[in-house]
Amino acid sequence: MPAPHRSTATRPPRAPHAAARLPRGAHPAARLLRDTHPAGRLLRDAGLAVGLAVAGVVILPYLPHAALVVAMCVPLVLRRAYPWAALITVSVAAALHVVVLRDPTVSVVAVPVVVHSLARWSTAAAARAALAVGLAGAVIGPARWLSVHLEAPSLGSWVTSIVGHGAVVVAAFVVGRRAREREELRARQERERAERQRSALAERERAIRRAADDERHEVAREIHDLVAHSLAVIAVQAEGGRAMVARHPHRSQEILTVIAGTSREALDELRRVVAMLRRHEPGPAADYRPAVGLDDVADLVARLDGRALLRVQGDPAAVGPLAGLTVYRIVQESLTNVLRHAGPAARAQVAITVTGREVTVRVRDDGRGGAVESDGHGTGLVAMRERVQLHDGTLTAGPRAGGGFEVHAVLPAHRATGSAAG
Repeated sequence: MPAPHRSTATRPPRAPHAAARLPRGAHPAARLLRDTHPAGRLLRDAGLAVGLAVAGVVILPYLPHAALVVAMCVPLVLRRAYPWAALITVSVAAALHVVVLRDPTVSVVAVPVVVHSLARWSTAAAARAALAVGLAGAVIGPARWLSVHLEAPSLGSWVTSIVGHGAVVVAAFVVGRRAREREELRARQERERAERQRSALAERERAIRRAADDERHEVAREIHDLVAHSLAVIAVQAEGGRAMVARHPHRSQEILTVIAGTSREALDELRRVVAMLRRHEPGPAADYRPAVGLDDVADLVARLDGRALLRVQGDPAAVGPLAGLTVYRIVQESLTNVLRHAGPAARAQVAITVTGREVTVRVRDDGRGGAVESDGHGTGLVAMRERVQLHDGTLTAGPRAGGGFEVHAVLPAHRATGSAAG
């Protein structure tokens, strides 16, 4: 006997746990008799086989005839789990039925049933073999039975009988294939729907990760800009203050005042960033102080105690708040680089030009002029470039030909004006 045919390509996929979709109050017997339940399928197939067998035996109660009827019906129990075994068994039993019996019995219904079953649940090869067996039986059976009862059957009798039996077999095959195609279509639609859901979920997770990354980068830029500059100013004031206090003790209060003020400002900025991160949590009243901008650049330069000079051309009021914050951060980061990398004797020049077409920021120093990437980790210039790119601007930074280092940024007017900032 051939091995059971259990390939996944044999039958269309079924939804998992399909039997569990019955109403909650359904009787266990109703669940068992569903076609999607393995035991239910076996019971239904066995019931069909027993029903046909009983009908055939009642019509032909003689033992040899009854044995052939039962042999025709037994393959109906195997038609799903063992399709090739069912086809071979019903073919042999049908052949004996034609040879031994002078008339067809109700058990011949097993042939189109097996054809339908293999067309619906088995492979294409098994379905075609079943169709061929059924059509062969549709020709041989009527020929045998007509020749027994009629000495000279008419052509009309032949055609009518053969076409009738053949139409039943073909109809069983077509119905089975159509049912298979519908099930395969439903299974394919379920897979596509599940794939779309997985894709949508994956895209949502990617969007959440991108948003989280963008927020982390924004927070990293803010913390880097304010902490790096403030600590650099404090370090310069403290180092220079030791020598100055020895020569001019009366200036100690001035130096300490600058250090204390810078420390308080850095602490306030850190608190503002932390409050922004906790904006979804209940807490104290919001801080409504305006963000730093172009008007605050003068105070930023003044902290360097004469080591930097500022020149502003044009109308600063024409620069929007977002662009003003970007200009402030560019100057802040550039002066931080001067304090940390240009050397103790280096001086810087800050030039800001506002025109109707663009806002230009240029910060140059006369220090050592190395290819500095801010804090050594590349976050300083990277943060500046990211800020400038948000305004569709350009930024260049590198050593100057005559010595020193220069940062040059250009923000287009259409992104830098007050209307664009809103």
